[in-house]
Amino acid sequence: MKASIKLCLGPFTASVYEALKAEENQPAPEKGEVSIALSQDCLLIRIASNTISGLRALANSFLLLAHASYCSLVEASRKL
Repeated sequence: MKASIKLCLGPFTASVYEALKAEENQPAPEKGEVSIALSQDCLLIRIASNTISGLRALANSFLLLAHASYCSLVEASRKL
């Protein structure tokens, strides 16, 4: 099973990409594989798993990390 998620986060896309890139190589062999790329100012997250539960777990984890990173960046930019 595969899933692709595209996030276009404006000026924060590259920073969120860098934050998630560190997690991409973390071992999760039982759940599946994740690849992250930048394409046309958007973040692409591709997930492959043998099970729907693994796919869901990885998608949830990376979406949560992306959300947390994005919210932190937005809040920090407001204080500048």
